[in-house]
Amino acid sequence: MGVEDLKLYLLNASSFALASLNWIEPALEILLLALTIGYTIHKWLLIHKKNK
Repeated sequence: MGVEDLKLYLLNASSFALASLNWIEPALEILLLALTIGYTIHKWLLIHKKNK
């Protein structure tokens, strides 16, 4: 195995790893949306308790 073969294998492995991570972005968007909604509801409940 030469250096050229090793470079080719590393390039293929890195491109495969990056291509298989495409599911992370939508998952993070959904998580961020859920956290934002939860935080907003929590703040509304605190304001509602305070004004009562």
